[in-house]
Amino acid sequence: MTSRRRSVLTSLAAVVLVVSACSSPEGGPSPEPEPDATGGTGVSEAQDRAAPPAELEEFYQQQLNWEDCETGVDEHMRCSSLAVPLDYEDPQGTQIELALITSSLEDRPYLLTNPGGPGQSGVDAVAHNLSATVTPQVLDEFNIVGFDPRGVHRSTPVVCMDDTQMDAYRQQVGDTDLDDDAAYAAAFADAERIAQQCHEHSGELLGYVDTFSAAKDMDIMRAVLDQDELHYVGFSYGSKLGLAYAELFPEYVGRFVLDSVMDVSLDAHELAVTQTAGFESALESFAAWCAESDQCPVEGEAEDVVAGVQEVFTDVQQNPRTMPDGRLLNASTLVSGFITPLYHPQGWGPLRDGLTAAVTEDDFYAFQYWADLQAGRGPDGSYEWINTWAFRAVMCLDYPTAQTQEEIEAEQQELNERAPTFGPYMGHDGVLCSQWPYPPVNEPWEPELPEVEQVLLLSTTGDPATPVAWAEDMHLQIPASSLLVSDAEGHITYRPGNSCVTDVVDEYLISGELFQGRQDC
Repeated sequence: MTSRRRSVLTSLAAVVLVVSACSSPEGGPSPEPEPDATGGTGVSEAQDRAAPPAELEEFYQQQLNWEDCETGVDEHMRCSSLAVPLDYEDPQGTQIELALITSSLEDRPYLLTNPGGPGQSGVDAVAHNLSATVTPQVLDEFNIVGFDPRGVHRSTPVVCMDDTQMDAYRQQVGDTDLDDDAAYAAAFADAERIAQQCHEHSGELLGYVDTFSAAKDMDIMRAVLDQDELHYVGFSYGSKLGLAYAELFPEYVGRFVLDSVMDVSLDAHELAVTQTAGFESALESFAAWCAESDQCPVEGEAEDVVAGVQEVFTDVQQNPRTMPDGRLLNASTLVSGFITPLYHPQGWGPLRDGLTAAVTEDDFYAFQYWADLQAGRGPDGSYEWINTWAFRAVMCLDYPTAQTQEEIEAEQQELNERAPTFGPYMGHDGVLCSQWPYPPVNEPWEPELPEVEQVLLLSTTGDPATPVAWAEDMHLQIPASSLLVSDAEGHITYRPGNSCVTDVVDEYLISGELFQGRQDC
């Protein structure tokens, strides 16, 4: 294992990647259903609709009380809350509240959406970023509903630290290498302390924020919105949430668009390796672009730019910088800030400028700023929503991880080999999960979905966070899927301006018409 100077605590604070973060099936597109009087899409009498279990009836029959939202939100939007059982095995036990928002309450179908993460706020996505979530054409046809999944932000959130503690956590630096017994013993002890702290703040919630529980919540949303089918657009991790829903409730799957698809058949280590390699590839693309420009701060070819970035990372790893506000910029914060603009080519220009300032003036402000954005830290030092802990909680419940020092070291070595720039800063997930107060409740699965008529998978060829190979693998596994691949860089495929994608998605969502097999554009 490569030796590196790295703090024990920082190793647990490895960069959180948002995952946030398209064979030909038989049969043609399903016919467009007729709208019913409630704004739903209707259901053929031939379709078998299972009634919810009697013990969940009170949740399925509850009425939403839509009210005005917070200030700064469009006047047509309305907000509400939904009660769901904390534990679906004990529905008469503790209940939790989930936050919902709708773009309007017009007499038309509802379209549910999730922005990814895990840990990202769907309420915020609709309230403040609706124009980047769907096109005006889709907005005219649907009421767009966002929600914060269980454990996220306004929906009974996972809480582990206050603002001051989070700042200290992100700045922690030490001299211990994680390649000897003493270092790992200290790492496991730190992980146990953090896990206990999360449990003190969040209690038994930590054991029930897994993806399949959240998917069950989505079916209650479908019912209380009076929809016979669930129409859904899920981005990045939101695609996994959609696949979990389809696995549990195939008879209720309506028009499903899964963008920047997660491969749910991969285990935690395979996810980490392929995703980190994706960011390594994105760095190489950025480096080639930078080298061809006349403003790149590192002279030479693309490989020289990559080497220059590695030198900057190593320098900060060995000599953390004290920033103007008094905080310490360590290697993990630098890497988190560096990755943020890599998500899309529109960030390459600012990234080059930030790298120039770092190399020529030892000015790392841009990277601290981007890392703060990723972490949810405002200019006043407050964290509006610390999604780090919801991310960790979901991942620890969704995936069995390596538990021993030997297993973790072996995985880290492979990560370093596949992604020499980013790998050293993105491993050791098993350390924290090994100490989590609740064991994993889910595991990877192969979603064949034989009862589902159709789903649309989207990907870009240059997606660093959810590589196109993930979407291709899901397309092979799901006979009813259609795959649309955009020859482009960046995370998220369905976005305004990308008409070769938006035209297809909009037609599918609005009319139900969808091509078979795979298309590239």
